[in-house]
Order: sequence, then structure tokens, then C-alpha cells
Amino acid sequence: MASGNIHAIATTVVAGIVGPTLFFGGGQSVQKAVACMVGCLIGLVITPDLDVRHRPIHSQSIIRRTAGHRVAVIWYLLWLPYSFLVPHHRHWVSHLPIFGTTLRLVYLLAVPALIWWGLSSFLPLPALSLPPFSSDCWWVFGGLAFVDAVHFIMDQI
Repeated sequence: MASGNIHAIATTVVAGIVGPTLFFGGGQSVQKAVACMVGCLIGLVITPDLDVRHRPIHSQSIIRRTAGHRVAVIWYLLWLPYSFLVPHHRHWVSHLPIFGTTLRLVYLLAVPALIWWGLSSFLPLPALSLPPFSSDCWWVFGGLAFVDAVHFIMDQI
């Protein structure tokens, strides 16, 4: 079972390998390779370990160092309901590659949408719509899913 620091190092190394490999070895465009690398690096903060509620996790310290204490508290509060919805730490629901990745992204979109919907019931807010979807989003998702798989494998070893 790897620590948060080890997971972060592995995630960063994987991002540094995946992008150049896709571009030089896989014949993908720079844009797709960078999108996949970005997805890998997003895995530093949107990690399977967001199901932990009883102790700080590495992604919170990354948020705190880069965006400040208040944003880190908001990040923690944003993911607190998720930590109660997932049965317990390292449960397959949050850690299973692709499934857990999709679940966290849906949660990340659903919470602000629910807040917007709640506020719009008594404030005149415009209708909520999703931004245009680019094919590069699949490459970002692929990078995130790939580092989630690395995280899962590291937890099994």
C-alpha cells in the first residue's frame, strides 16, 4: 500500500512518460499527447483516495500549497459527501479504474450543478449548460484513467 507521496511521484513519472510516448512512439499529435499528460496530472488532485474522510490526503496538501488554505478547506468540504457515499477507504467503487474515474468526474460535475439548481430556485440564474465537448477530453479522461489504474495496482502490491 503506497503512501500519497509515492502515488504522486508515480503519477508525475507516468505523465512524463505517457506524453512523449504517445507523440514519438504512438504517432499521436502534440495536442493529444499533452491532453493525456494533463489527464495524468489531474490525477494528482482527483485521486481515488478522495474517499478518505478521517485524515488529510495528499491532494489536499497540493491544493493548499498551490491555492491556499481556504481553497483547500473548500476542496475538502466538496469531497466530504463523496467520502460518506463510498463505503470505506480503498473500496472498489472509488478505486476501480475507469469506473472510479467516471464516478469521481460525475460527482465533480454533479455537486456544483446541484448547488446551482438549488440557488436557481430562489435566484434568477441562467439555465445551466455544459461547455462544448472536445475529442481531446477523451485523451484527458484516458490519462486520468491510466494513472488511476497505476494507483490501483500500487495499492494491490
